[in-house]
Amino acid sequence: MKAAPLLLVGVGGIAAMALLVGAAASPPGRAATREALGRVGRFFTWAELSASSAATRLGVDNTPPVAAQRAMELLVAYVLDPLRAAVGRAVVVSSGFRSLEVNGAVGGSETSQHMIGEAADIFVAGFTAEQLAALIVRLRVPFDQVIWYAPERGGHVHVSLTARRPNRGETLHAPAAGGYVAWSPA
Repeated sequence: MKAAPLLLVGVGGIAAMALLVGAAASPPGRAATREALGRVGRFFTWAELSASSAATRLGVDNTPPVAAQRAMELLVAYVLDPLRAAVGRAVVVSSGFRSLEVNGAVGGSETSQHMIGEAADIFVAGFTAEQLAALIVRLRVPFDQVIWYAPERGGHVHVSLTARRPNRGETLHAPAAGGYVAWSPA
C-alpha cells in the first residue's frame, strides 16, 4: 500500500484505512506465528518488527496479536515504508512490537504504544537520530510521535502512528539528562 491515498483521505481517515489494510492481513482470531506471517509492506518482515532479545532471554512468545498486527501494518504503510523509500537504505527496527512481559523487562512505559503495535524504535546508518527525526517530519508522513534520543539514551528515533484517535504530530527530544523536551527540526 502506498502512502499517497492517505493524503486524499486525511489524517482522520487512518481508522478507515485500517479497515482496508486489515482486510489483506491474517484472518480474524488467533495470530499466526511471526515466521508464518512473512512480509509486511514493501520493505519489512513481521519477524524484524517483533524481534526481541528480551523475549528470547525470557523464553516469551513476542508474536503480535491480530489487533497489533493491524496497527503495525498501518505504521509500515504510512511511515516506515515511505521513510525507507526516501532514504534508499535499510531502516533498522531495534524495537517494534513488545508483549506486556517484554515491555516490562525492557523498562518500557506502562502505556507504551509498542504494546499495541503502534510504535517502532529505528536507526538508519549514516543518520544521527536528530537527522532521521527531522527527515520523518519533512516527509510529511502522518505520525503520533517522533522522539529522537540522545546517544547516551540509545541514539534512536521512536516513531508512532495510531488509528484509535487523532494523531498528535508531537515532536520531542530525549536528552542525555533524562526526560523529554519539545523539539522542532531546524
